[in-house]
Amino acid sequence: MINRRPNPKTELLFFIGISILIILFRAWILKIFGFVYTDSDQAVMWLGARDYSHGVFHEPRFYGQAYNTMLEALVAVPFLKLGIPIFKALPVATTLLALLPVFILAVVTYIRNSKISGIIVLCVFLTLPVEYSMLTTLSRGFVTGVAFASLSFLFLYKYNSRISFFFVFLISVIAYSINANSIILTIPTGLVFFLKNYKNRQFYLFSTIGFLSGLAVHLLIAQFYIENPYYNLHTYHSELSIGSLVKGISNLDRFFNYITPVFWHNGWLILPSFILLAFVLYRRKDFDLSFVALIIPVMVIGTLLLSKVHDGSDSVFFSYARMYLAVPVLFMLMVSFIRFQDRKWMYGFVLLSFFFFGFNVATSKEAVEKNMKNKHVIIVLPTDLLQKECSALQEISDNNGVNLIVIVYHYFYDVYDYGCPSCEQNFPKTIRPEYERRTWRLIEDENKIYPNILIIDLAREYDKEFSFVSKIKEKQGCYLIKDNTLSTKALYEKLHINVRKYN
Repeated sequence: MINRRPNPKTELLFFIGISILIILFRAWILKIFGFVYTDSDQAVMWLGARDYSHGVFHEPRFYGQAYNTMLEALVAVPFLKLGIPIFKALPVATTLLALLPVFILAVVTYIRNSKISGIIVLCVFLTLPVEYSMLTTLSRGFVTGVAFASLSFLFLYKYNSRISFFFVFLISVIAYSINANSIILTIPTGLVFFLKNYKNRQFYLFSTIGFLSGLAVHLLIAQFYIENPYYNLHTYHSELSIGSLVKGISNLDRFFNYITPVFWHNGWLILPSFILLAFVLYRRKDFDLSFVALIIPVMVIGTLLLSKVHDGSDSVFFSYARMYLAVPVLFMLMVSFIRFQDRKWMYGFVLLSFFFFGFNVATSKEAVEKNMKNKHVIIVLPTDLLQKECSALQEISDNNGVNLIVIVYHYFYDVYDYGCPSCEQNFPKTIRPEYERRTWRLIEDENKIYPNILIIDLAREYDKEFSFVSKIKEKQGCYLIKDNTLSTKALYEKLHINVRKYN
């Protein structure tokens, strides 16, 4: 009887195969969702990408606020240079950042722990619901902190390295600065290194240096908004509240359905799943890792005390789940620590991932259509409608020699203000005086005289109020001022247009 040894290339073929399935599915989501729909906040990111592609950096964070960043816009720049349209370049950049954690973790696990465990990490990722892929396709800053935090995975299994100590804590602080939702990932990662090195003096020295280095970067960015307070237009406040905790615990599915593997309609199960992983790790005598897995659900539940995490909706465009995008990554991290050796586990998870891949593809269009019917907190629209609207404004502007478009009141105000200059070449300057995120635009226009100005306002009839204003018949709510001789500031005052404080 001949004993056949397992082909050592089998695991590699499965690893590559599952990776291809992940990429194919995310490409499909881009095709049916990411390239098809956009929203007012993404329009801001588009303009950021356009600015970055020209080497222009106005402020360190998301335009008009002292939190979040426009990292996706920076990642999209090479795609813009290649001639890819901006409404495609940004979702591609976001998708790449969203995939970064799973591929870093899977590769590191495959090389340093267990090939089968690395494959299982990829398989788990494929069992996430369609809504997770939709949510992590939106260029809104949701995925950036977690993506940057995942760089610490590169130091897994190098627990006694001074370089690891430094970079893990440096990455953690900068990831928090990029987006605070990363803290759900960085605290357990840092805890792993602490538990394995709490008797090591060098750990405290080099982790502190890394932490303080990251803190210096964070404070340097914060200083910009201290010195330029009017750049911080869009603020938020969060409070700790037992009421918020009780409310959150009674509605766990609202937070976790979109980010839970397999159990898409019972998202609360993601929390006891960590307890199960803790038990498995304990049985394998990985006591430190077992403790970390046990702490995770407690930590996640604790975040429900924050009022900010309750600021959301059932729509993927402003989902409660955006605050917890690190949770499925954490789940895969804990799975990766289990050293699977028996190929039966690999075959089982591969079959499971194939099933969910097929099911997700078959139901994805229905999921997108269902979600688009949800109530959206922000302005959501098809990208082809945005392009149509911008093209119409471009034509009106070209025909009338418009130098400046002033958006006063319109349901597409941010789309016009930020999206149109991103999509159309030689589009006139735009401004929304009452809530303009780009503080520098208000400053540079204050004393500037624009000869021909287009005003967009659905609430007033300027042609009936002022003799020097004419109505544009081709488009509702559009009014034209020709041969203007007033500074922008003086014109706003004359037209009784409210302007936010900017200096």
